[in-house]
Amino acid sequence: MDQPDLGKLFNPASIAMIGVSAEGGKWGHIILLNILKGNYQGTVYPVNPREEAILGYKCYPTVRAIPDKVDLALIVTPAQVVPSLMDECGAKGIPFVVVITSDFSETGSEGAELEREVVARARKHGIRVVGPNSMGIFCSTSNLHAQMPPLMPLQGSVSMLSQSGNLGVQILGWGEQQGVGFEKFVSSGNEGDLNCVDFLRYFGQDEDTRVILAYLEGIDPGTPLVEEAQAISRKKPIIVFKGGRTAAGGRAAASHSGALAGADRIFKGAVEQAGMLGVTTSQALLDCAKAFANYPLPKGNRVGIITRGGGWGVITADCCDENGLVVPPLSAALIQRLDEFLPPYWSRGNPVDLVATIAYDPYPECLEILADWEGVDAVLALGVGSLLPSYPFSHEVKGPPQLLEAIHRASQDFERQIQNSDNILHGIGRLVKRAGKPIIAVGLGSEASHKTNLEEFQVVSFPTPERAVHVLRQMYKYRRFLDLRAS
Repeated sequence: MDQPDLGKLFNPASIAMIGVSAEGGKWGHIILLNILKGNYQGTVYPVNPREEAILGYKCYPTVRAIPDKVDLALIVTPAQVVPSLMDECGAKGIPFVVVITSDFSETGSEGAELEREVVARARKHGIRVVGPNSMGIFCSTSNLHAQMPPLMPLQGSVSMLSQSGNLGVQILGWGEQQGVGFEKFVSSGNEGDLNCVDFLRYFGQDEDTRVILAYLEGIDPGTPLVEEAQAISRKKPIIVFKGGRTAAGGRAAASHSGALAGADRIFKGAVEQAGMLGVTTSQALLDCAKAFANYPLPKGNRVGIITRGGGWGVITADCCDENGLVVPPLSAALIQRLDEFLPPYWSRGNPVDLVATIAYDPYPECLEILADWEGVDAVLALGVGSLLPSYPFSHEVKGPPQLLEAIHRASQDFERQIQNSDNILHGIGRLVKRAGKPIIAVGLGSEASHKTNLEEFQVVSFPTPERAVHVLRQMYKYRRFLDLRAS
């Protein structure tokens, strides 16, 4: 079939919800509820021959009974009736159908045959199908939350395609917790018709999408994934997490989404060739999305490290070296400038060790000097926002007045430290824009604190240096890809 224009799929003016239910525990009820509470701006037509209205919306006995044009149909019915519903949607002139229903090719040969029949009838009518076995779609521009779980993702510039609906929606949920906003999402399911390449191509052309995430379990032989990705990667990054890398994972993929997992070595080669960025954990997928969507790329692989304690600087330097990033020695001129702010016994090297100074006073000046140095392309700022929330004491302390007064003074010092840390985060946000370099903060704290860092201070931060270094490595790899294509 011709290359589809998926704009109407993600931005439909009207939706027919086929198989809608009045029972709160059924998917036909939950998905309709998600669409409505997400403030979808179009018109929703529930289809159920046994109900007059559900959630205050009039029900229609059949798709054909809907009086107006319909752009998208969602099907949540038993698998055996889906083929006939394709005929009804075709007679209505509906261009796109999302089949939430499972029990198709992921269950074996009989299910695969039923899936082929669904697709054949859809193509007869010119319908393009998402799924079957899909968990739905999301689009922030149209406020479309046509998904099984009750998620309300943050709005942003990241779009994701996932052959696993469960994993994909978990990424959306983590994104809400960690400050990563999404523009579009599709659970492609069994990919009986529309496949990962179709969605990749559309996200590549979508002006609202800056970063593309993909979770893949299997690619059909002959699928032009590499060719499409090569063209898209020149414009925006594609970050890929591959499931089914092992024999055990491949068997699980076949029974889960009907995917045929290919040889991991061949897939890795294809990813590299196409300029895609492969990650091996679900968290790395989201970490990269956060950095790529909010920060400039480094011009090279040289990293400056600033730390409030030597141990963290050591392991960060190790991690950089192990990941192909260079930690260059400081220039004599730079050391001379840092001497003005640091005690005489500081390390005079990179990492710049603030030798466990209690106060944050020298941190902003040293960070600014390091970020402005032409000898590094990125900076890792360790210990920012890393104050442990165990002080002041949460319980009442009894003792002599001198003790209580000391606790009070310490509490005030603690509050000042928090304010100083916030000032540093504000400074990092300004430095990123001025220096044009990624400056990633690393500090203890909950994921909620790192979400605040991004939303309030425009600073990308992580709780461990390992996660920060992995992100920098991927950013440098993508920079190399772009530079090689430009030369």
